[in-house]
Amino acid sequence: EWYRGPQPEPPTPTADDTLPPARRRTWPYIAAIAALAIAAGVVWQNGSDENSREERQERAAAYKGRSGAALDIDGVNADLVARWTKDRTRVILVLSSYFDQDARYLRIDASDKSASTTRENDYFPKDPEIAVPVKDPLADVTVRVAIGGKNWKEDSRAASRTIRLSPTGTAFDAETGKQLPSDL
Repeated sequence: EWYRGPQPEPPTPTADDTLPPARRRTWPYIAAIAALAIAAGVVWQNGSDENSREERQERAAAYKGRSGAALDIDGVNADLVARWTKDRTRVILVLSSYFDQDARYLRIDASDKSASTTRENDYFPKDPEIAVPVKDPLADVTVRVAIGGKNWKEDSRAASRTIRLSPTGTAFDAETGKQLPSDL
């Protein structure tokens, strides 16, 4: 056996060799579980993005550019109407009590803008109107409406409601989420 040459020396034990074999093999499983968790998170996020994209497309398809709500506040029947402009950069809000005998005070507030009118000399209050800029033409517009009825006095607080108007033609009570009737 002269052709074999010298025998190699046995390897010296390392820190990994002193661990039991099961302990050395756990890190690949942990890495695989972490990779699966990240992949599941990415798939879930993409699914959520797809759902929001589909929802936005449905809203765009249902776009009417007009919304309204029939309101009865403090004994006064009034209509709140929102009209989005053709360029979709503004929404015009109008509160009208028409010829309701009990209407004494009308006010609308939206996006730091407000308009109000009162009954003067037994004439009906004029319809307050404001134009509000919008960044997203498919987003709802929230409006606070205050109406003073027959017993309303100057310098007193009027009954109010917060209304959410959608460009798809629906209106909701912002506090309860209940859909409001519309005359449109």
